[in-house]
Amino acid sequence: MSGLVTLLGAGPGDAELLTLKGKRRLQEADVLVFDRLVNQELFQHLKSDCEKIDVGKKPGQPCIRQEEIEKILIEKARQGKRVVRLKSGDPYIFGRGGEEGVKLVEAGVDFEVVPGITSAVAGLTYAGIPMTYRDVATSFHVFTAHLKDETEMLNWEAISKLKGTLVFLMGMKNLPTIVQELTARGYGKDKPAAIVEWGTHPQQRSVDGTLGNIVELAEAEDFKAPSVIVVGDVVAYRQQLNFHENLPLFGRKIFIQQSETGRLPRLLKDAGAALSTFPARDLVEELELNLPDLEQVDGLLFADMQSWPLFLKSLRKAGKDLRSLPHIRFAAIGHHTAKSIEASGIVLDRRTPQQSDADFAAALEKEGGNWYILTAEHKKASLAELYSLPIIASHRLAFDSQISSDNWSEIEVVCLPNSAAAMNFVAASQEAGYDWKDVPIVVMGASTRAVLEEAGFSKIVETDEATIASIIDKCREIL
Repeated sequence: MSGLVTLLGAGPGDAELLTLKGKRRLQEADVLVFDRLVNQELFQHLKSDCEKIDVGKKPGQPCIRQEEIEKILIEKARQGKRVVRLKSGDPYIFGRGGEEGVKLVEAGVDFEVVPGITSAVAGLTYAGIPMTYRDVATSFHVFTAHLKDETEMLNWEAISKLKGTLVFLMGMKNLPTIVQELTARGYGKDKPAAIVEWGTHPQQRSVDGTLGNIVELAEAEDFKAPSVIVVGDVVAYRQQLNFHENLPLFGRKIFIQQSETGRLPRLLKDAGAALSTFPARDLVEELELNLPDLEQVDGLLFADMQSWPLFLKSLRKAGKDLRSLPHIRFAAIGHHTAKSIEASGIVLDRRTPQQSDADFAAALEKEGGNWYILTAEHKKASLAELYSLPIIASHRLAFDSQISSDNWSEIEVVCLPNSAAAMNFVAASQEAGYDWKDVPIVVMGASTRAVLEEAGFSKIVETDEATIASIIDKCREIL
């Protein structure tokens, strides 16, 4: 049985510029064959068992040959697998996608192409340079300046006669040649020119000048690949239209918990921040739930959302369900824990949003009766400081991926919206053995602050309001 090869354009860098179909193909992939410049944030869409094969060509280093890449695609597809060939930009724009498509057809392998947004367009857009503009540029022309060898040259005579915007990809090494060839054939040295480095990425940089000084500007600012070079009158709009580099948190390096659906990463990205993430402890290791005789229990306080389904599981294992517990009162700590319990049709007797709520603890103790607390193992110690009730650990949490602190030294601010994120941050920091020293940590709520203070952190900045927007405001204030 033959599989399917998808030649997929990853887009120019911003992970949110991936197409919807591209996202679906990543989610379905059995094998991912990817290039050097693709944003690895896209890997979050992959299945956990997807095989990842790096075939990226690194400048100045030995690299896998194109023939070998094509062989991998064919062999994996013939094993009946869904293979995604992930390429930066668009597969058919200087990405050798056409060559790979031809080889797949000759081998009798089914394939498709999912286009991507090319940096030739998006890189300029994010730098405030429109490709066309009425009465200024009515056409644009895209060239590769990375040629096979010295014997292959662009047709500069033809290029010099073109009207409109000229865009050169992969051309930083040949920037002086581009300038020389154009000015020798009628382009004035005052012709506007610009360079966009790492277009659409948080580390994007751009500079504009003229053909007369763009080489010196590039050298002075140390512009390197990957960069897009643009020549044309539309460059004059860069200062006015450069929305991306003028975002309030543009390029600022902020550390948050990884989340595909959270509002915090979306708002930070919209403000231009460069996000680094630590994983949540999503791996639940179930512990043996040694419950007392429930006939003698008056109340159960759940202090972790995972404890509730594990409690229900233990009931079913004993041949019981909630109907056998009409005498038991239920209470919850935390919004998500309360929602989990209420989804089962239970009306809570008590609830509090914060684990550190001393008034709630005092009221529960005063109420009396035979109460037990069910929670995660890592919360037992802090709960024991507030409650004299028996505490039962239903589970422990673990990271499902290795913690790497390689880029943590570049972090400028840490943002933690709740106590769960704070606990995971503390655990990740301890596992990596990393000292955050003077990096400010923005937190929302007293319970989040309490987790960090208990772990020995001191440079804690609490938001003015208990809202995600207030976290963004505090980051802007600090940075």
